[in-house]
Amino acid sequence: VHEKAYVVSARDPDFPVAVGQEVLSIDERYFRPTEVDLLLGDPTKAMTQLQWQPKYDLAGLVKDMMQSDVALFRRDQLLAEQGHLMPNYFE
Repeated sequence: VHEKAYVVSARDPDFPVAVGQEVLSIDERYFRPTEVDLLLGDPTKAMTQLQWQPKYDLAGLVKDMMQSDVALFRRDQLLAEQGHLMPNYFE
C-alpha cells in the first residue's frame, strides 16, 4: 500500500522526467472490492429495453471456444513440427 516508484534514469526526450521524480504511488480509493464468490447476470433489462438478443446459447459458446482452442493447438503443433521453438509444449 505504501509503495512508490521513482525515476532512476531518463533518456527519452519525448518524455522528460527528472531523476528522483515520483511517478507512481498507490491510492486506496481505486482498490477493487474483494472478489465475490458468485457472479450472476440477468439479461432481462437489455432484452426488454434494448431488444438485445444473445447470439450464442451456452452450447454454442462452448462449441465456438473449443473450435478456437483446437485451431490454436493445431497451429502450435504445425509450428513445432516445422522446427520452431515452442517452450513448454509437447514435452
